[in-house]
Amino acid sequence: MSKNYIVGFPRIGEQRELKKALEAYWSGKSALEEVNRVASELKKRHWLYQKDAGVEYISSNDFSLYDTMLDTAVMLGAIPKRFRHLEGEERYFAMARGSKDAVAMEMTKWFNTNYHYIVPELSIEDEYELNATKLINEYEEAKSLGISTKINLIGPISFLALSKRYDQGNPLALLEKILPLYEALLGRIATLDESVTVQIDEPIFVKDNAAEVLELIKPTYTRLASVSDALKIVVMTYFEHASEAVELLVDIPVWGIGLDFVHGLENLAVLPLLKESDKVLIAGVVDGRNIWKNDIDATLTLLNTIGESIPSERLISSTSCSLLHVPYSLKYEKKMNTEIKNWLSYAVEKLDELSLISQLYFNGVESLTQVQSVAYKANQEAIEARKNSSKIHNPKVTQRVENLEKFERTEAYETRIVKQREKLQYPDLATTTI
Repeated sequence: MSKNYIVGFPRIGEQRELKKALEAYWSGKSALEEVNRVASELKKRHWLYQKDAGVEYISSNDFSLYDTMLDTAVMLGAIPKRFRHLEGEERYFAMARGSKDAVAMEMTKWFNTNYHYIVPELSIEDEYELNATKLINEYEEAKSLGISTKINLIGPISFLALSKRYDQGNPLALLEKILPLYEALLGRIATLDESVTVQIDEPIFVKDNAAEVLELIKPTYTRLASVSDALKIVVMTYFEHASEAVELLVDIPVWGIGLDFVHGLENLAVLPLLKESDKVLIAGVVDGRNIWKNDIDATLTLLNTIGESIPSERLISSTSCSLLHVPYSLKYEKKMNTEIKNWLSYAVEKLDELSLISQLYFNGVESLTQVQSVAYKANQEAIEARKNSSKIHNPKVTQRVENLEKFERTEAYETRIVKQREKLQYPDLATTTI
């Protein structure tokens, strides 16, 4: 069996159905029931796309009407005071967009992507309360289609580290207020089936972490991993390497660890640690953030390197992060240059790429169907064509770049900036308007 895993899937819809439904609702042209109908149809379609592509680990709770961090805040009852007089979706969208009575919550960049998330607002005085309705409902929705999903969660440490406190304290100091809610949530999830995989996203683990973050990993995940034997907990990281966190996680009884080997090749250095552990490695080898076809042969070489340390029974191939960050499907690209289109791969196409890579790595080229063999050859040809295309390779430019001489400024920045300010008299410039 080929083992593959999707960290998360886009939610907007192949023709931006969710965006259109939300805008119609916000403008008063349709009712909330229509938004929920569209959302239900999209979730079903996305789960079936993944199932039909042969994906083994399909996510639920990666869908959102607005933002997953906002969903997590609502799930934990972290509702700022100015919105507490509202209820349900009216409150949810007011938190995201503002209302006539209250300013919207802040948005900021999700790590080094172009995605922006809603920043939760917390306080030591607030009382939090679990509401797992959305999460449970989505798991049951997928199950009704015959799909047992893994459940995606934003982890408690990342949730706090990416939040802000309106009482000016350190958000991480509130861990003891929300960790019992995560324990209760996992206890509830454990009752859903005989065994449930729970992906707990901790992207904050890839940062150059201060000791205050690292010291929380062991106590937090020792508690979460002990909630129930029915849970297979995966601590998921992405965007960079998470080697410092891995050094701690290998001694904690979580089932799996997700690492990005596309943008975090430094993760190769911790393979010896993982080899000596009993952890399953979810290896992010298909780029979830760019639009280009995956070089399947290069990916197989990378998997072979990983496989020298991690036996196949403890290795699962995956996207490097959620596919939220790429367009939906190439099938609607009707006007694009055909040569360039042949180099591209969006979310739906990446499902097939991942399945093909998994089949090749775990079962060998002889196991491919005729359709898969054709796809494999087409991938090799596309990768080679892009390497040599005159559309992106100009020998004259290459030669000029090779002949460039190193440029060094004659004065240090500290000296230049004083002169620039004296001469130009420019004000402070904004780096973002969001």
